[in-house]
Amino acid sequence: MSNAEQIEYWNGDAGKRWAQEDATMARLLEPVCEALLSHAAVEGSQRAMDIGCGGGSQSLMLARKLGPDATVLGVDISQPMLQVAQDKVADAGNVAQLSFLQADAASHEFTPASFDLLFSRFGVMFFDDPVSAFRNLRAALRSDGKLAFSCWQAASDNEWTRVPLQAALQHVPMPEMPDPHAPGPFAFADAERVRAILDDSGFGNIAIEPFTYHMRFGNGSTLGQTVRELAMIGPVSRLLTGQEPATMETVFAPMEEVMEPYYRDGALLMPGAIWFVTAEAGA
Repeated sequence: MSNAEQIEYWNGDAGKRWAQEDATMARLLEPVCEALLSHAAVEGSQRAMDIGCGGGSQSLMLARKLGPDATVLGVDISQPMLQVAQDKVADAGNVAQLSFLQADAASHEFTPASFDLLFSRFGVMFFDDPVSAFRNLRAALRSDGKLAFSCWQAASDNEWTRVPLQAALQHVPMPEMPDPHAPGPFAFADAERVRAILDDSGFGNIAIEPFTYHMRFGNGSTLGQTVRELAMIGPVSRLLTGQEPATMETVFAPMEEVMEPYYRDGALLMPGAIWFVTAEAGA
């Protein structure tokens, strides 16, 4: 999807649906954010931007990590998600240094050299022109600033998406395969491509490290409930969009069968393969 299509998507029914699932996603991805904050050694940053902040959970974690003397700006194109973020901060209280902006980070005219940290948890894989987007973001970064983000490795290396998708495809036709580099969750799966994008954007000292952890789907739910939860937030959700309820129920049965080995203590524990990417503003 183009940036314009992304804006329409995230401000329409899809954005509202993701806003409803925000609590699930926040719980699911909190360990990733904690690990990335530690890996990137963000302490000492005074003005940070959270790119693609969504419902704001990681923005809040970042603000608390940096302390009361720092400021954090969460940026996202989705008004439904930003409303969740605003409500979350209001409930949290005493986070005056955290604010939000509805904007396209790829093209928004930020004040030059006004940030010393660009941070993102799975928010930078959706640019239709990533080099242009990162050049724009780098212009907002001070000369001694840093970039830190997480992105998914290949879908084939992520059991949480590969296993249920293979089961669902037994009953739902395979859609036309998109360009693997097209904007989407797995657009940055190729680490060398990511390195080239950042290099072309002017960043230096680029480091890309693998991170793997067991994603926990469900919280005391039955296997069937948990499979349905996963189907609403993973790639299977795109496959099931527009399908009749009867078809969806037919899909859930083989999904439950192949995912049963991952189910224990009221949750599915499935390996997730991620890249942690860090870079410096460069000259």
